[in-house]
Amino acid sequence: MSVKDRQELIEALDRAEASLRGVTDDLERTKASVEEIAAQSPGITVRELADSSNLSEEAVVAFAQTVGQLLEGKALSVQSARRAGLLAVAAQAWENEVGPLLSSAQVRELLGDVSRQRVDELLRARRLIGLRDSAGRRRFPAFQFQDGRPLEPLVDAYWTVAGSAASDWTAASWLASADEALDGRSPVQWAREDRDSDRLARLARQDAARLKQ
Repeated sequence: MSVKDRQELIEALDRAEASLRGVTDDLERTKASVEEIAAQSPGITVRELADSSNLSEEAVVAFAQTVGQLLEGKALSVQSARRAGLLAVAAQAWENEVGPLLSSAQVRELLGDVSRQRVDELLRARRLIGLRDSAGRRRFPAFQFQDGRPLEPLVDAYWTVAGSAASDWTAASWLASADEALDGRSPVQWAREDRDSDRLARLARQDAARLKQ
Protein backbone atom coordinates (compact mmCIF):
# COMPACT_ATOMS: atom_id res chain seq x y z
CA MET A 1 0.00 0.00 0.00
CA SER A 2 1.42 3.33 -1.04
CA VAL A 3 2.09 6.17 1.35
CA LYS A 4 -0.43 8.25 -0.59
CA ASP A 5 -3.26 5.71 -0.13
CA ARG A 6 -2.58 5.41 3.58
CA GLN A 7 -2.51 9.18 3.98
CA GLU A 8 -5.83 9.54 2.15
CA LEU A 9 -7.40 6.97 4.48
CA ILE A 10 -6.13 8.69 7.60
CA GLU A 11 -7.34 12.06 6.33
CA ALA A 12 -10.80 10.62 5.65
CA LEU A 13 -11.08 9.12 9.13
CA ASP A 14 -9.88 12.35 10.73
CA ARG A 15 -12.49 14.48 8.96
CA ALA A 16 -14.99 14.34 11.80
CA GLU A 17 -12.38 15.29 14.40
CA ALA A 18 -11.21 18.21 12.28
CA SER A 19 -14.81 19.34 11.90
CA LEU A 20 -15.28 19.16 15.66
CA ARG A 21 -12.21 21.31 16.27
CA GLY A 22 -13.57 23.88 13.83
CA VAL A 23 -16.94 23.96 15.60
CA THR A 24 -15.20 24.36 18.95
CA ASP A 25 -13.13 27.27 17.64
CA ASP A 26 -16.26 28.91 16.23
CA LEU A 27 -18.01 28.52 19.58
CA GLU A 28 -15.08 30.07 21.41
CA ARG A 29 -15.17 33.10 19.11
CA THR A 30 -18.95 33.37 19.40
CA LYS A 31 -18.91 33.19 23.20
CA ALA A 32 -16.15 35.78 23.37
CA SER A 33 -18.26 38.06 21.22
CA VAL A 34 -21.35 37.48 23.38
CA GLU A 35 -19.40 38.22 26.56
CA GLU A 36 -18.16 41.46 25.06
CA ILE A 37 -21.69 42.47 24.11
CA ALA A 38 -23.02 41.54 27.53
CA ALA A 39 -20.29 43.55 29.27
CA GLN A 40 -21.13 46.61 27.20
CA SER A 41 -24.88 46.14 27.60
CA PRO A 42 -25.77 44.69 31.03
CA GLY A 43 -29.49 44.87 30.16
CA ILE A 44 -29.24 42.72 27.03
CA THR A 45 -32.42 40.79 26.21
CA VAL A 46 -32.74 37.10 25.41
CA ARG A 47 -33.58 37.98 21.80
CA GLU A 48 -30.49 40.16 21.46
CA LEU A 49 -28.32 37.46 23.02
CA ALA A 50 -29.79 34.81 20.72
CA ASP A 51 -29.32 36.96 17.63
CA SER A 52 -25.72 37.79 18.50
CA SER A 53 -24.97 34.08 19.11
CA ASN A 54 -26.80 32.86 15.99
CA LEU A 55 -29.02 30.69 18.18
CA SER A 56 -32.78 30.45 18.67
CA GLU A 57 -34.33 32.14 21.69
CA GLU A 58 -35.76 28.75 22.70
CA ALA A 59 -32.28 27.19 22.75
CA VAL A 60 -30.85 29.99 24.89
CA VAL A 61 -33.72 29.79 27.38
CA ALA A 62 -33.66 25.96 27.51
CA PHE A 63 -29.91 25.95 28.16
CA ALA A 64 -30.20 28.50 30.97
CA GLN A 65 -33.22 26.78 32.54
CA THR A 66 -31.56 23.35 32.48
CA VAL A 67 -28.39 24.64 34.09
CA GLY A 68 -30.40 26.52 36.72
CA GLN A 69 -32.49 23.47 37.59
CA LEU A 70 -29.48 21.21 37.93
CA LEU A 71 -27.52 23.68 40.07
CA GLU A 72 -30.52 24.25 42.37
CA GLY A 73 -29.60 27.86 43.09
CA LYS A 74 -25.83 27.39 43.28
CA ALA A 75 -23.56 29.86 41.51
CA LEU A 76 -22.11 29.06 38.06
CA SER A 77 -18.77 30.54 37.06
CA VAL A 78 -18.20 32.00 33.60
CA GLN A 79 -15.53 29.38 32.97
CA SER A 80 -17.91 26.54 33.84
CA ALA A 81 -20.63 28.03 31.66
CA ARG A 82 -18.24 28.26 28.74
CA ARG A 83 -17.15 24.62 29.22
CA ALA A 84 -20.77 23.48 29.37
CA GLY A 85 -21.42 25.21 26.06
CA LEU A 86 -18.36 23.62 24.48
CA LEU A 87 -19.40 20.15 25.62
CA ALA A 88 -22.92 20.65 24.30
CA VAL A 89 -21.71 21.72 20.87
CA ALA A 90 -19.07 18.99 20.76
CA ALA A 91 -21.75 16.36 21.33
CA GLN A 92 -23.94 17.94 18.65
CA ALA A 93 -21.06 18.01 16.15
CA TRP A 94 -20.45 14.28 16.59
CA GLU A 95 -24.15 13.55 16.36
CA ASN A 96 -24.27 15.44 13.07
CA GLU A 97 -21.41 13.27 11.83
CA VAL A 98 -22.73 9.83 12.79
CA GLY A 99 -26.46 10.57 12.93
CA PRO A 100 -28.85 10.32 15.88
CA LEU A 101 -27.49 8.77 19.07
CA LEU A 102 -29.64 6.70 21.40
CA SER A 103 -29.39 6.45 25.16
CA SER A 104 -29.00 3.14 26.97
CA ALA A 105 -32.64 3.29 28.04
CA GLN A 106 -33.79 3.85 24.46
CA VAL A 107 -31.72 0.91 23.22
CA ARG A 108 -33.11 -1.36 25.94
CA GLU A 109 -36.63 -0.43 24.84
CA LEU A 110 -35.77 -0.84 21.15
CA LEU A 111 -34.43 -4.35 21.76
CA GLY A 112 -37.64 -5.39 23.47
CA ASP A 113 -37.33 -4.02 27.00
CA VAL A 114 -34.18 -6.00 27.72
CA SER A 115 -32.21 -5.47 30.90
CA ARG A 116 -29.18 -3.23 31.33
CA GLN A 117 -27.13 -6.37 31.89
CA ARG A 118 -28.22 -7.69 28.49
CA VAL A 119 -27.02 -4.52 26.79
CA ASP A 120 -23.68 -4.86 28.60
CA GLU A 121 -23.44 -8.48 27.42
CA LEU A 122 -24.01 -7.45 23.81
CA LEU A 123 -21.31 -4.80 24.10
CA ARG A 124 -18.80 -7.23 25.58
CA ALA A 125 -19.62 -9.73 22.84
CA ARG A 126 -19.08 -6.98 20.23
CA ARG A 127 -22.62 -7.37 18.94
CA LEU A 128 -23.51 -3.73 19.56
CA ILE A 129 -21.85 -0.35 18.95
CA GLY A 130 -21.61 1.84 22.04
CA LEU A 131 -19.67 5.11 22.25
CA ARG A 132 -18.72 7.10 25.33
CA ASP A 133 -19.57 10.81 25.15
CA SER A 134 -17.62 13.59 26.87
CA ALA A 135 -19.64 13.09 30.07
CA GLY A 136 -18.88 9.36 30.14
CA ARG A 137 -22.38 8.31 29.12
CA ARG A 138 -22.83 5.45 26.68
CA ARG A 139 -24.41 6.50 23.38
CA PHE A 140 -25.54 4.16 20.61
CA PRO A 141 -25.59 5.21 16.92
CA ALA A 142 -29.12 4.67 15.64
CA PHE A 143 -27.85 3.65 12.19
CA GLN A 144 -26.77 0.24 13.53
CA PHE A 145 -30.38 -0.85 14.02
CA GLN A 146 -32.82 -2.12 11.41
CA ASP A 147 -36.24 -3.49 12.32
CA GLY A 148 -35.27 -3.22 15.98
CA ARG A 149 -32.15 -5.36 15.68
CA PRO A 150 -28.45 -4.57 15.19
CA LEU A 151 -27.12 -5.01 11.64
CA GLU A 152 -24.52 -7.71 12.23
CA PRO A 153 -22.29 -7.00 9.17
CA LEU A 154 -22.16 -3.33 10.11
CA VAL A 155 -21.40 -4.00 13.78
CA ASP A 156 -18.69 -6.50 12.79
CA ALA A 157 -17.10 -3.93 10.45
CA TYR A 158 -17.12 -1.32 13.21
CA TRP A 159 -15.28 -3.57 15.67
CA THR A 160 -12.73 -4.50 13.02
CA VAL A 161 -11.86 -0.83 12.43
CA ALA A 162 -12.15 0.12 16.10
CA GLY A 163 -9.60 -2.58 16.89
CA SER A 164 -6.99 -0.75 14.84
CA ALA A 165 -5.42 2.63 15.65
CA ALA A 166 -8.81 4.32 15.21
CA SER A 167 -10.77 5.71 18.15
CA ASP A 168 -14.32 4.47 18.77
CA TRP A 169 -15.79 7.71 17.43
CA THR A 170 -13.53 7.71 14.38
CA ALA A 171 -14.54 4.11 13.63
CA ALA A 172 -18.20 5.16 13.85
CA SER A 173 -17.47 8.04 11.49
CA TRP A 174 -15.85 5.55 9.09
CA LEU A 175 -19.13 3.65 8.95
CA ALA A 176 -20.98 6.80 7.90
CA SER A 177 -18.43 7.89 5.25
CA ALA A 178 -18.92 7.13 1.55
CA ASP A 179 -16.27 4.86 0.03
CA GLU A 180 -15.48 4.16 -3.62
CA ALA A 181 -14.74 0.55 -2.68
CA LEU A 182 -18.47 0.26 -1.90
CA ASP A 183 -19.57 1.93 -5.15
CA GLY A 184 -19.70 5.32 -3.46
CA ARG A 185 -21.89 4.13 -0.61
CA SER A 186 -21.07 4.32 3.08
CA PRO A 187 -20.80 1.08 5.08
CA VAL A 188 -24.09 2.07 6.72
CA GLN A 189 -25.86 2.36 3.36
CA TRP A 190 -24.22 -0.84 2.14
CA ALA A 191 -25.40 -2.87 5.12
CA ARG A 192 -28.88 -1.38 5.21
CA GLU A 193 -29.35 -2.26 1.54
CA ASP A 194 -28.39 -5.85 2.39
CA ARG A 195 -25.44 -5.89 0.00
CA ASP A 196 -22.50 -8.29 0.00
CA SER A 197 -21.39 -8.55 3.64
CA ASP A 198 -18.12 -10.25 2.67
CA ARG A 199 -17.15 -7.22 0.61
CA LEU A 200 -17.81 -4.93 3.56
CA ALA A 201 -15.81 -7.19 5.87
CA ARG A 202 -12.84 -7.20 3.47
CA LEU A 203 -12.87 -3.40 3.27
CA ALA A 204 -12.96 -3.11 7.07
CA ARG A 205 -9.99 -5.48 7.39
CA GLN A 206 -8.03 -3.63 4.72
CA ASP A 207 -8.60 -0.21 6.25
CA ALA A 208 -7.86 -1.48 9.75
CA ALA A 209 -4.58 -2.97 8.50
CA ARG A 210 -3.61 0.31 6.85
CA LEU A 211 -4.24 2.24 10.04
CA LYS A 212 -1.92 -0.08 11.95
CA GLN A 213 0.97 0.54 9.57
